[in-house]
Amino acid sequence: MDSDLTRGELMNVQWKRRLVTGLLSASLLVVAGCGSQNVMDNYSFGNQVIRSGQSEITIALPYEMGKSLQSTSNDGYPMDLYGANSEHIMIEVKAIQAGPGKPLPTVEDYVKGKEGEFNSLGATMTMNSVNLNGTPATHMDGTFVVQNRQIRISQYIFMNEGVLWNITYTYPSDDQVGADISKEIEQKIYVTEKKEG
Repeated sequence: MDSDLTRGELMNVQWKRRLVTGLLSASLLVVAGCGSQNVMDNYSFGNQVIRSGQSEITIALPYEMGKSLQSTSNDGYPMDLYGANSEHIMIEVKAIQAGPGKPLPTVEDYVKGKEGEFNSLGATMTMNSVNLNGTPATHMDGTFVVQNRQIRISQYIFMNEGVLWNITYTYPSDDQVGADISKEIEQKIYVTEKKEG
């Protein structure tokens, strides 16, 4: 019986209804994730299969990588190079094979070369052995400064079926989205085991 209410009481009831409606709307927006900065809301993570020689890997990515036309590494090895970048992260997959009269370096020798490169940049690096879903690898992780901006780099280096793989994730250290993407995809590298017979 709204007619029995005074004008002041009616305005008070209408105000309470608006407040309840507003609170319900706000809670629905929060539950729906409106305004979320979660990388899962902004990127469609998936997997990409990459083949080189007799080796094949599957890698988790936030977007598809393209293959470079460059087919020889800087030090003269046959190479398959894939990459993708965004404003937040750069991902590179390098697969190196032995060439005519040019044997493939061991993982240890390749890592030592990378360590020298990072030292020349003044990088702070750590190295450890990791297991990438059954495949032993060396993980190099650290930071270096480029144009007054600190950059984080993470690399996974391993050998499979005569192919030396180097998978690199690079992003600005202060970029939370890049860090979140990296956390979501790092170590999600799967080596396809060859079936005998």
